[in-house]
Amino acid sequence: MKGKVSELDNGSVMAGLFISYRQADSKAWAISLRDALVEVFGESQVFFDKDTLHAGNWRGQIHQALDRCTVALVVIGPRWLMIADDQGQPRIGLPDDVHHQEVSMALTQPGMTVIPVLVDEASMPRAELLPPDLHALCDQQAYKIGDTHARRRADLAVLVKAIQEVGGLTKVSQPQAEGQHPDAQEQQAWYRLDVSAVGISFALTVFSAILAYSSGGLGGGELTFLLIFFYALIIGGKQLWRRFHDRQRRMV
Repeated sequence: MKGKVSELDNGSVMAGLFISYRQADSKAWAISLRDALVEVFGESQVFFDKDTLHAGNWRGQIHQALDRCTVALVVIGPRWLMIADDQGQPRIGLPDDVHHQEVSMALTQPGMTVIPVLVDEASMPRAELLPPDLHALCDQQAYKIGDTHARRRADLAVLVKAIQEVGGLTKVSQPQAEGQHPDAQEQQAWYRLDVSAVGISFALTVFSAILAYSSGGLGGGELTFLLIFFYALIIGGKQLWRRFHDRQRRMV
């Protein structure tokens, strides 16, 4: 089955991947997922309301977009069932709720594959907790996205493969420096930093020796100590920066 690619009334191109989410539950995760899938499939094949909606009847645009998609991702976070309106009614149970409409229409759309995407350690809701028109959501194969960088990368690879198999979406080419994988490029960057640390440590040691020479000089043992001290100081700073860098990448 090929991904459906067509145009909306305003002339913008719409293709086969729809991301449905509850803003109060998983907006940040949905944006992160959108970014990752756009890198793989390109913007023209991914519908995300924040980017794709235009002025006018936004509900009609969402329905029109669903009609032109082959895969709908339903992003489910830990508060997905609990988000309520001003009267305390769970919004997922309200027939006029937009997210409810998106999921319900996707489940009944001919040729549509609905994929629940569980984020932030969420679990699939039980069917008895859902309105009748959403019970079929519990019959769909769900995919989890982990909260660490390594886990997320592996989980996204599995999800992308599933999307390709059921939706017929085409990957866009992603040029990479010298044909290398991003992880290989990152490892080389850290290696270059290690080499630079050795050079900087040596330079600082020589500079310290020159300064000390004018005030009586340093012994060989003292120079060795300075070299080790400066190297340890720089490597320690590098490790702290790398931990900060990894933590930032894990944040959603």
